[in-house]
Amino acid sequence: MGLGLVGTAAASESRPAHQAATHWYMTPNHGNDCALNIRDSASAGGKIVGHLSNCSKGAWCWYQKSDCGASVKGGTYTCKYADGSGGLRSDEWARVADKNGKLAYVARWCGFAQRL
Repeated sequence: MGLGLVGTAAASESRPAHQAATHWYMTPNHGNDCALNIRDSASAGGKIVGHLSNCSKGAWCWYQKSDCGASVKGGTYTCKYADGSGGLRSDEWARVADKNGKLAYVARWCGFAQRL
């Protein structure tokens, strides 16, 4: 009947123009020299399907939550702490999207989720 279209148009007119949407991304931490591999499986031996080399850019979180959603248990990896000291061993992986929008994984504690 067209009522839905009228309601939609009115709702979109009430939104501010040029407001950029923000999303959750998993970004590398500074301890790892702002580097983080994106893999096709939750394993350090998984095929690398992308690489992040900038602490201000990241991989889109598969689940748009402040922590990128629940961890996946997988292969063990080691990464440096955010301050560059020591090393952290874990088997927790975060689900992200690769550049083609397919499910991929990053080592959860070698990065952090942030809204960009």
